[in-house]
Amino acid sequence: MSTASAILGIVPGLQATALVGHNLRNMDYYLKPRKRIRSRRMIRTGVTNLMAIPLIGASAHQINLID
Repeated sequence: MSTASAILGIVPGLQATALVGHNLRNMDYYLKPRKRIRSRRMIRTGVTNLMAIPLIGASAHQINLID
């Protein structure tokens, strides 16, 4: 394992951490009492997750192929 691939190995973890932070920020909005939950915001969060998770997996796979 080269130094470049070791450094690049951190990238998927950072991407996943950013996605979790995005989800937690939205959950704070959903958990407030007496607030009307907007379906548009929920759908946008779901679509973000459905798109981001495979992209993180693909980038992790490409980084693992680097020698």
